[in-house]
Amino acid sequence: MEIHVNGWPTIERQLHRLEKRQGEIALLLEMSPAAVSQVKKGGFLLNPKQLEKIALFLQFDEEMRSDFYSELFNARLVCRQAPVPASQRQCEPYRVCLNTRGSTRKRRCNEIPLADLELLTGYETALESLSEYLLRNTPERKSDASFGIDVCALRIGSANAGTGLPPGSLIVIEGGRYPEPGGLNFVALRDGRYLLREYHPEGDSIRLASVFKDAEDDLVWHRGKTPGPVVWLHPVLEMTIRPPR
Repeated sequence: MEIHVNGWPTIERQLHRLEKRQGEIALLLEMSPAAVSQVKKGGFLLNPKQLEKIALFLQFDEEMRSDFYSELFNARLVCRQAPVPASQRQCEPYRVCLNTRGSTRKRRCNEIPLADLELLTGYETALESLSEYLLRNTPERKSDASFGIDVCALRIGSANAGTGLPPGSLIVIEGGRYPEPGGLNFVALRDGRYLLREYHPEGDSIRLASVFKDAEDDLVWHRGKTPGPVVWLHPVLEMTIRPPR
C-alpha cells in the first residue's frame, strides 16, 4: 500500500480514471493551484472535511474509501527510528475499515461488547477483565469483530479524549494479551485520559510514543515508580474511523 499524508496516490489515480484534472481539486477546496501543489508534496495536511469533499467528488466506493483512509492513517503515524530492527517488528500497517462488510480480517468471532469510553469510569482492572466488565454493563454488541482473547470495542465520544480520532470512531482491543514492543496500544491513564500510543520498553524505562504528528509528547516513566501514570493498556486490533459527513 502506497502511503501519503494526504492520500495523493489514490487521488491521482482516480483523477486519471475519471478524466479530471488537478485544478478541479483546487476549485473544490477553494485553494490556489500552488497550494494544491503543496498538498501533493505533503507540505501541509488536509483536514477531515477537505478529505471527505475529495472522496465524494472522486466517487470513491466503499473499498476505495477504506484504501484512502488506510493510506492517510498509516502515513500520518509518526516516522521515527524504530527501537527494534524492522525485521523483528511484528506490527503491520493498520487497515482502516469504514464499514463492517469491508473488514479484511479472516479470523472472526460472532460478537463482542461495544461501549462508549464514558462507561470505563466504573471499571476496576484488578477485579475483572475489560471485556467481562463491558459484557455486564452494556447491551451493545459488535458483530464480525477481530479474533482474539477478551476482545472488546470502544466508541470515541464527542471529545476524542486524547486519542486523536474523530467522534464515532471505534477501537477494537484485545484485553487478554500483553503489549508487544513497537505495537499500537489503547492506553488508560490515571488522570482520566485515553491515548493511542506505541509501546517501547527501554531498559529501566517505558516509553509510550505518540503516533500522530500533532499529538502530545511521548510519555516516559521509569519502572518501579509508584504509582505509574498508566492504569492499563491493551493492544489495538482494528480501528473504524468515521470521517465527518
